[in-house]
Amino acid sequence: MNVHELIVNELFETKSLAALIFLIDNGRELEFTVDKNECFITRDNSKKYVSLYVNNNESSFDSVCELIENAMIEDIRFLAAWNKAELMYLL
Repeated sequence: MNVHELIVNELFETKSLAALIFLIDNGRELEFTVDKNECFITRDNSKKYVSLYVNNNESSFDSVCELIENAMIEDIRFLAAWNKAELMYLL
């Protein structure tokens, strides 16, 4: 198992924020649900921003850290929602 696979496992086993930041910063995309809300995190490297889609509504941030600190999923802050997230796919 290589380091990248270890970090992916860490994300899915513990929902590690450090693993989330590393993987998104390195070009991966994540699909997950929170209370039946379909969510997707992606990075646009050419424009240098990170987007969170919640039910197809986009919010953009300058970094993954800013997304974690400021994003909302419905009326819940990302950090609170992350605890209830069901991770689906890492692309």
